[in-house]
Amino acid sequence: VAQVERDFAADLPPVVCHAGEINQVFLNLIMNAAQAIEASGKPLPGIIRISTRADRGFVEVRVADSGTGIPDAVRDRIFDPFFTTKPVGKGTGQGLAIFREVVMVKHGGRIEVASRPGEGAEFVVRLPIDGGLEPTTEEAA
Repeated sequence: VAQVERDFAADLPPVVCHAGEINQVFLNLIMNAAQAIEASGKPLPGIIRISTRADRGFVEVRVADSGTGIPDAVRDRIFDPFFTTKPVGKGTGQGLAIFREVVMVKHGGRIEVASRPGEGAEFVVRLPIDGGLEPTTEEAA
């Protein structure tokens, strides 16, 4: 449903993180982007743009799509657990809630969301280069 355009910074430093959880975050963002494109009714394929860069102690990853965008009426609720705009049986409302937990709480990162309803959405994930991880049970003991 989409062509992926990549713009990855060549000089991106490594990030201290829980790799499996961060991989899941980006997989969910890309899947949500593809679903938004598919639901948009626009001619396919749509576009998913993924870019990276280093910025003042953070690695920034942007995932933008040419899908439906986020309606203004629900924008403040998209990270609420169990909230979904998908039909019954199509979404659990857990993806963006988990995304927020992993990025902000567990990794000390930041999330920005930009959207123009009907034109697409962009999620910006900023992860601290030096970590910011919350201690695991073993580390806290």
